[in-house]
Amino acid sequence: VGGVVVAEQQLAVILHTALLCLALYLFFRYTRVGIAMQATSQNQLAAYYMGIPVRRINMLIWGLSAGVATIAGILLAPTTFVHSNMGFIGLKAFPAAVVGGFGSVPGAIVGGLIIGVVEALAGFYLPEGFKDVAAYVVVLVVLLVKPSGIFGETVAKKV
Repeated sequence: VGGVVVAEQQLAVILHTALLCLALYLFFRYTRVGIAMQATSQNQLAAYYMGIPVRRINMLIWGLSAGVATIAGILLAPTTFVHSNMGFIGLKAFPAAVVGGFGSVPGAIVGGLIIGVVEALAGFYLPEGFKDVAAYVVVLVVLLVKPSGIFGETVAKKV
C-alpha cells in the first residue's frame, strides 16, 4: 500500500494485538472480576471495605499480567531477533501510558500508536541516536500541555 511493505507475520501480530486489546477492554468493562480488578488497583482499602477479596484479586491480576506478557512474547518472538538489549523493550510502554493517560486502556492504545509513529519518523528523519529520545520528548510535551495525558481524567479532591 503506497510503497509500504508489510509482512504477513506483522499483520498477524497487529490482528492478534487488536483482538487482545478488545478482549481486555470487554473484560475490564463488563465483568465483575474486571471491575473488581480496577477497584483494587485504584484503592485496595476501599475495595476491601466494599467486600472485594483483595488478595485473591491481586493474585488474579498477576496471573492475567503473566498471560498477557506470554502472549506478547509469542507475538514478538517470530518478528524480532534476540539480543542483549531486549530488556529495554518494556521501557517503551511507559511513554505510551503517560501520553495516553494512566488508567485508560484506549489511552494506552492511542499513546502506543503515537509513540510508535513518532519513533518511526524520528528514525527516518533524525540521526540514529535521536530515535529513542523522541518518545520522551513527546512525553514532556504532552505533560506540559495536559499533565493527566490525552485520555487521562483530572480528579478534584475535596480537602
